[in-house]
Amino acid sequence: MTKDSIPMPRVPAEWETQEAVWITWPSASWWKDSQSEALSAFAELAAQISRFEKVRINCPAARNAEVLKAVGARTAAELENVELFDHLTNDAWCRDSGAIFFCAENGKLAALDLKYNAWGGKFPPWDLDDALAAKMARAVGAERVDGRELTCEGGGLEFDGEGSMMTTECVVLNPTRNEISKEAAEKFFFEKLGVRKVIWLTDGLFNDDTDGHIDNLARFAPEGKILAAVCGEDNPSYAQLCENLEVLKSARGADGRRFGIIPLPLPEEPVFSKYYDGSLRRLPASYNNFLPVNGAVLMPAYIQKSDDFAAEILRTAFPKREIVKIDSRTFLKEGGAVHCLTQQQPKI
Repeated sequence: MTKDSIPMPRVPAEWETQEAVWITWPSASWWKDSQSEALSAFAELAAQISRFEKVRINCPAARNAEVLKAVGARTAAELENVELFDHLTNDAWCRDSGAIFFCAENGKLAALDLKYNAWGGKFPPWDLDDALAAKMARAVGAERVDGRELTCEGGGLEFDGEGSMMTTECVVLNPTRNEISKEAAEKFFFEKLGVRKVIWLTDGLFNDDTDGHIDNLARFAPEGKILAAVCGEDNPSYAQLCENLEVLKSARGADGRRFGIIPLPLPEEPVFSKYYDGSLRRLPASYNNFLPVNGAVLMPAYIQKSDDFAAEILRTAFPKREIVKIDSRTFLKEGGAVHCLTQQQPKI
């Protein structure tokens, strides 16, 4: 038996066949200034997912009727694909607090349970969110893999399905999360998820509350491609994205090959919103915050001309898939978009 033939865990690429996509329904404490718009946007997101596969929603049982009514009112909804789970949460970012589903060495569905502290302790409380991954694993009979020696979020990790992973130093190595070296982190990802190559970027988008999640910066695509965020010199993220791009151009995957780099510009027009202290704040809008589903790609849209340009780039990267634009302006008020709000469960 060769080293390559030894059974190892594997995180499937997001464009591989999915069993379902999970989301977390927002509580009344979020999007206080735009609650009705947020609930409408969540209903549309759930409805669009249901067109292509099951959508599994974390929400208190007492809100089931409300959720089904809201989703069912959307034209795209396929209610037979909507499943509700009585999982209490603090926040709505399922990508970050939810389970990371993958294929275990035995070929069965597994779920990594990382420790979660709301992006370095920024937004308390987070106790319910920290317990969510284990609940999601139990709900679908997945083997729970204890990864709680590492504090991290799913939006900070990106996988190509072939042993390569991308992440950022500003998240995994951030002292508000971990006191850990790169070597120790890579050992963790190898042992828990079978990752054989980690590509490290240093920093993230300007004003990103996550400190710099990879899903706003660079995403794997089929056939050895990476979609890399780029922007003009007038954007405050310009210097960092240029540095990221140089790293990606020289990066090699687990198979030793370089990746094909596809530039994906940030939205042309800046997106602003009032921050918690009442100040006007530029938001970390990115088209890289997309979600592949079975037969389609759900793309964050910001209702500006550059949406169409981004859609064409994604159509090139994911040929023969429908590109579905999801208005993410309301989502972005709380700091994220389509990928941040979702967590795929691969078909194992």
